[in-house]
Amino acid sequence: MGDKLDILRHLVQNKRKVLIVTHTNPDPDSIASSYALRHLFASWGTNSVLVYGGIIGRAENKAMIKRLRIPLRSIQTINPFNFKVVSLIDAQPASGNSPLPLSLVPNIVIDHHPQRNISLLKKVPFVDIRSSYGSTSTILAEYLLKEGVDINRRLATALYYGIMSDTRDLSRNANEIDVRIATDLYPKVLVKTLAQIEHPRLPREYFRILQEALTRTMWYPVKGVLISDLGEIMDPNMVAIIADFLVRTEGVRWVFTAGKKDQEVFFSLRTTGYHKGSTDKLARSLIRGIEGGSAGGHEATAGGRVWLSAAEGKNEIMQKLKERFLKGLSCDISKGIPFV
Repeated sequence: MGDKLDILRHLVQNKRKVLIVTHTNPDPDSIASSYALRHLFASWGTNSVLVYGGIIGRAENKAMIKRLRIPLRSIQTINPFNFKVVSLIDAQPASGNSPLPLSLVPNIVIDHHPQRNISLLKKVPFVDIRSSYGSTSTILAEYLLKEGVDINRRLATALYYGIMSDTRDLSRNANEIDVRIATDLYPKVLVKTLAQIEHPRLPREYFRILQEALTRTMWYPVKGVLISDLGEIMDPNMVAIIADFLVRTEGVRWVFTAGKKDQEVFFSLRTTGYHKGSTDKLARSLIRGIEGGSAGGHEATAGGRVWLSAAEGKNEIMQKLKERFLKGLSCDISKGIPFV
């Protein structure tokens, strides 16, 4: 750890233009870990700019940024090529969820997802990928603790929420380090602020989408599978939100949700157990051979997207993904019945 931090410090010290980039449509873990890296750099006397790609649509994520005053702005407001050092956090280059141009190889990559594009990662001066960790927030909290950097209450709240949201309250993909770091952070957490982040006011649109999602969900009782086709969506985050909601259904073993926005199809997978391999492997099998497709995740949760050059191909891609998902679980597509 000490050697890694020395390398990281050497990369950014005395640099005037340092960029920190979250993954596209950032979740709490990506937001918190990027915020923590900015704090670490500041402790070394280096200022940095924190940006995201895509949108921030989920109410919890908006509340997190607002309540904790995280200085996050759209990557559209800057030119990433103007920065001497570029850090990609909670994502990897050319993985499908990085908002960086493909021609820009970052100087720093910190992530907790399985390695992708290993040949490309070899070109990155600093790489710290720990797939055994439940969150990237855990990695960044370790950095701060190792350096003896003060973790203020707003940062502690962000990191704690990042860990807890990505591990589903330490019940999914978490290891003993995630548990220890979360326990260490909790005494500094702003409890009332955390409650406001976790339970924000929701727009009526949220419930309209939820209602429509339930009516568009098919149930395959023999295999314990739910498939929800959300159709056209305004916020890609709703695909994961509906997946997390449906996986709580009694008797469910697998969930597949998908939605279309502009030129892309987004999908999420969830499982209540490791029945036929990880969701990561299954997700990647769904986009195999599909141009513009990317996917990844963990044992119990995964997702992906397909970018299309022609909008009229979205329905065909959606159908292909659903058919591949069911085939991967040896589930007969004709056996589905309406969920509600």
